[in-house]
Amino acid sequence: MAQAASNESSRRSGGRDIAWREVLAGYAFALVGTAFAGGWGFAFGGQGMWWLAYWGLGFLVIAGALAGYLARSPEPLNGAYIAVLYFGTVTFAIFAGEFLEILPDPLPGLPRGDSTFFFVWPLAQLVAATLGSMLGGWLAARRGR
Repeated sequence: MAQAASNESSRRSGGRDIAWREVLAGYAFALVGTAFAGGWGFAFGGQGMWWLAYWGLGFLVIAGALAGYLARSPEPLNGAYIAVLYFGTVTFAIFAGEFLEILPDPLPGLPRGDSTFFFVWPLAQLVAATLGSMLGGWLAARRGR
């Protein structure tokens, strides 16, 4: 198996397997985008948790593509790291909001005892960010950046 340092597509990331600057840029983009678009519908539009999750998935695809494009590498692991960081942050915010009684119980759109959200949502995040990262790296390679 070829080393990352010899891989033509990893030159932008300095021969590293993970392009951390690009991963953090994608992570920040996903969080800010979700907070503005999904958070608005959740807080003011009367939408439920799935509304927030759908917007988050959309921004994760874009964030993964951004990271892949900036890194010039279709490395799926960059997108996976974005998804893991994003999931940890958003889950912490949800649980903290529940604990501090800022968020209603049960969460809007989720009936009490429904754990489907926390099984399906992380898997969808992983798929969205990983595919986005591969797409962004592929686009950078096609453009010859």
